[in-house]
This record gives sequence, structure tokens and C-alpha cells, in this order.
Amino acid sequence: MNNGLKGKDFISIADFSPEQLRYILDLAAELKSQKKSGVDLRRFNGKNAVAIFEWGSTRTRCAFETSCNDLGICFTYLTNSHMGEKETVKDSVRVLSAMYDMIIYRTLNSTDYLRDIAKIVDVPVIDALSGEDHPTQMLADALTMEEEWGGPGSCRGKKFAFVGNCAVDPLWYGRICALLGMDFYAIGPDIKMLKLCDEWRQEIKDFYAKWAPNNKFVETDDLDALKGVDAIATEWWQNSIVDDNGKPIVVDSYEAFMGKKNELFPYRVSNDLVARTDKETVVLHMLPACHNAEHNMAKMLLSEAPDEESREIIREGLEITDECFETHAHHIFREAENRQHTIRAVVAAVMGL
Repeated sequence: MNNGLKGKDFISIADFSPEQLRYILDLAAELKSQKKSGVDLRRFNGKNAVAIFEWGSTRTRCAFETSCNDLGICFTYLTNSHMGEKETVKDSVRVLSAMYDMIIYRTLNSTDYLRDIAKIVDVPVIDALSGEDHPTQMLADALTMEEEWGGPGSCRGKKFAFVGNCAVDPLWYGRICALLGMDFYAIGPDIKMLKLCDEWRQEIKDFYAKWAPNNKFVETDDLDALKGVDAIATEWWQNSIVDDNGKPIVVDSYEAFMGKKNELFPYRVSNDLVARTDKETVVLHMLPACHNAEHNMAKMLLSEAPDEESREIIREGLEITDECFETHAHHIFREAENRQHTIRAVVAAVMGL
């Protein structure tokens, strides 16, 4: 039973029921097992997928490309296109819809932007990251936790905390946690720009009321809320800015990463912070992680840091310390691998498996 997923757009976790989520996660686990056993997964020979990425990607692009290849689907990563420059996006996607069997789209625009595209094409549209959701990442996190805790349904009743810059990611995690039947805690500074906006906060409250009325959604700046938490996730401290047209822009600048370091530093995920759970806690990070100074971004931050205290924070790790990252690397890199397995399931499901 495909649970009504054939031909369905995959734009936001909010569009799916717990039963549909369960189908995708079970399919992901099944196809992962078959892949590792050497089973030929090419169920969709002759089909074609096109990927439009408005900004860079490593894991997401590779996961989509290898997943499509595994399933026998030819994959085009669109580059050097004048879409949006000399031709409207609306015209371009209508052309692509006639040539391809699915459109994979990564954008800083809202999910409504992808929904508008979906209305004018005749093939499924899959969100490879938008301004308001990262649905395939949430599936990977869910599969990773289920593998850690014993399989399907094992997330139910567990406690999940997102710690750090809570402006955006708790929207994504709040949705998936509600569908999985988990308590969800957004733990970070009590500062407006580092918290969910009112609209997104209400969306999560409504989602819990609909799908998980017996579970908790909590926003707090109190680190004592970590006690009893089963899984922790964090993300870059980086903040986006908004251009004159209201579109978010990701800026790789010292201010974007370090402008709120004093407020965010107490919420840096370290082994000491994780120990506050008093449990064997799963630590997740969707990557990339600024957990040391061995990459060009951190080197730029070091070169612009005004004092030794800031430089020391950068060397030790921003949102997560290098020590904690390596302690939980087995969780984090399984999570990254599971991008492929869950994306393979999404692609297969919307194609009819």
C-alpha cells in the first residue's frame, strides 16, 4: 500500500500524516537493507529527474543523485541555466515538466514558492531545502533515531531537544517530532531573533494539537529542561538577513556567525551540556558543522575575530565542540548516510513504489 504517495509533491513534512511518514520510514529501512545486501533496486528504468539548486549542496545533492541512480532514474543537475534570468521560472519549469518525471528543487524561498511551482507542473515536486522546511533531513534524523532505539515506533514517548539558535530549525523538528509522538523542546536564548516567530510557534502548537495531543512542545531558555532528553540536535549559529524584497539571504560573514556568540555560547553543545540529560543521549547535527577551525569558513572567522576569547571559541567549536562532535560522530555520520536512504524512499514513493 503506497498510502496515497504516488504522484504526490514532497514539499513539507506538514503535508503528511503519521501513517504516510511511517510508510516512508519503513520503505527507507527496507531499501537500505536491500541496498546493503546487493539487491538491484532499479525499479524505474526510463524515468528522469531534474534537480534545480539555487544554492550549494553536498549531502543533499549526492543523496538525490545516488538515490536516483540506484532506482534506475536518470538524474540531471541543472547548471548554467538562464532560468529566472532570461526566462521566467514559471516558463522554465513547465518545459522541464514535459521532459522529466520529477523536479527536485532547493531554494531560500518559502515553501509557498514551491507550492506555486507544483500547481503549474504535472510531475511531483520535491523540496531539497526551502526557507521553511528541510523535509528529507527530518526523515534522515527520524530513521537514525529509530535505528538507535530499536526500530519502527521506538521514537514514541521519547524527548527531543533542539539547542542553540532556535529561529528556524525548531519549526522543522517540531513537525517531525509531533508526527513521531515525541516531546519536543526548543532550548535557546530568550531573544526575539533567536526564537521562533509567532506564526511558526503557533503552527507547531497546532500540529501538536492535531497529531500529538498527549505530547509536549516547550520553548525555554532553561538548560535544566535537558534532564531526561533522549536526543539533542543543533545547527550553525549563522543568521540569515533579509534583502529589500523580503527574501532571506545567507551571508558568510563574521557578524552572521559570531554576532550573538555571547548569547549562544551557554547553549553550545558540549559533553558537559549533554551530561545534563542524565541519559545515553543521541546527538545529531545535519552538517556542515563548525566544530573546529580546520575549514576555510572558520579560518575567515579566526582572521576577523577581535580577541583571543572569540578565537578560542572558534577553535573549540561554535554550535558544538569538537570533543562532543567526535564523541557522537557515529550518530552524526549515520544521520548523514541516512540522507541517501530516506531520499531514495521519497523518490520511490512518489514514483509509485
